[in-house]
Amino acid sequence: MKKLAFLLIAIVLAINTADCQNFHNLKFTDKCDTSKTGLCYWDLSWGGKGAVSPARDGNINAMLIQGATEISVGFSEQTAVFPAPKGDAFITLTADIKTADVIGKGAGLNLWLLDAKGNTLATRDMGGFYSLDWIRGTTRWKTCSISIVLPKETAKVKIGAILFGKGKAWFSSYRFSVTTIGNRRVSPLAVKYINAACDIIKKHSLVKDSVNISQLKQTTLKIAGPAKTYSDCFLAVKYLIESLRLYGDEHSFFMSAAEKKNWEINGSAVHKIKNANCEAMGDYGYIKVPGFHGGNQKRILAFANALQADIKKLANAGVKGWIVDLRENSGGNQEPMIAGLGPLFSSVKLGSLLDVNNQYSSWNYNNGRYFFDDSTGWKVTHPVKLKSQLPIAVLTSAQTGSSGEITAISFIGNARTRSFGQPTWGLTTGNGSFDLPDGSQMFIASTHMADRSGKIYTGPIVPDVVVKTSTDGKGYVVLDAAIDWLKSQP
Repeated sequence: MKKLAFLLIAIVLAINTADCQNFHNLKFTDKCDTSKTGLCYWDLSWGGKGAVSPARDGNINAMLIQGATEISVGFSEQTAVFPAPKGDAFITLTADIKTADVIGKGAGLNLWLLDAKGNTLATRDMGGFYSLDWIRGTTRWKTCSISIVLPKETAKVKIGAILFGKGKAWFSSYRFSVTTIGNRRVSPLAVKYINAACDIIKKHSLVKDSVNISQLKQTTLKIAGPAKTYSDCFLAVKYLIESLRLYGDEHSFFMSAAEKKNWEINGSAVHKIKNANCEAMGDYGYIKVPGFHGGNQKRILAFANALQADIKKLANAGVKGWIVDLRENSGGNQEPMIAGLGPLFSSVKLGSLLDVNNQYSSWNYNNGRYFFDDSTGWKVTHPVKLKSQLPIAVLTSAQTGSSGEITAISFIGNARTRSFGQPTWGLTTGNGSFDLPDGSQMFIASTHMADRSGKIYTGPIVPDVVVKTSTDGKGYVVLDAAIDWLKSQP
């Protein structure tokens, strides 16, 4: 028995060593003048001259990525041909990262899987809007890992290092491994966690009738395998959610208990909460409403209060109409957006969510109070009521997504309102939040959005007037179209 165990370990080590040989210069010892990064085999995929370079920290060879501004991006990667997986497996990329004065999204690792034709199969980085895994600030060397399940069509794998933001990030000692899951034993903890996740999908997912959840569960259980902690199951749950993409669900996502707690207190560590930008634009009140990625009730109230106060100030200044700009609104929490814009709405009911049981629940605004049909909601501190219903131009783009689209829908059917720009992102599903045993949550696309007339949206929202974006990227063409219409209104 011991000989067999030793043989199996030797085989696994041989597989992982062979896979690692597909990649080169993982310890950053080989320098190349012909490479834009100065490092052999590592390509510069994003960033200007000097963004990526060889470096040393004591006796450690490293790759250094530097960013000049909070929106800078430096990205280096290399590609290896990958043998087609013979069975279900996942890969793990591990490296050491050190940072200095990093602000912005942060530093992290990247995996990218492609098929034989170069089509993207899957990607993984250090997380989405709510991730706490991105490395920010000034840190000592820290070992970081990301994992992703291998589709059987995988032909190439890209590994990368990336810095979103300002500051410096060093990367060292890349390691790459493959874990086959066919014969993994599944722990009782894994069974409990995966059963809970699958039950949520069976009950609430909009695509539940298209998914063979029993078959999907078997693979998901093997990925979780001998999990000893709930966090050992996170890759499996992410795989489960990502499997829904094949059936049209592009919206669902996972939030760990730690990420949820941070969301409720601080909001997204990636997309900072900012108030709406309100100013006079000629004769009109211009309101740029950003996404709101957070759940702190005090910050929600502060956002809505500030927006209503600015609307009141512009109304008192005698504006003749309104421009509500949602073009960069990526979504998040709809509550502060809609409550803040409340004075502009001409009815109480603004739209509805339709669930898998064909039950409607409407979101509403009335005299400062934001609420759903089945809740009392909450109220802004000093509700603003406008003397007259002025014309409103709503601007959208392909970046208008999720709760940004709910906000756009809230204006459909509104008095004296017209929309301009490009069709929205198309995330017109409502994500219900469902608890897992450790307090983590699955945000599952469980409802369709409908406007106040009952029209259901299952894709991008097309504005009343589709306007091509200007080549300078500043969007003046859309603004001009909106202002021309406002000027034509009595």
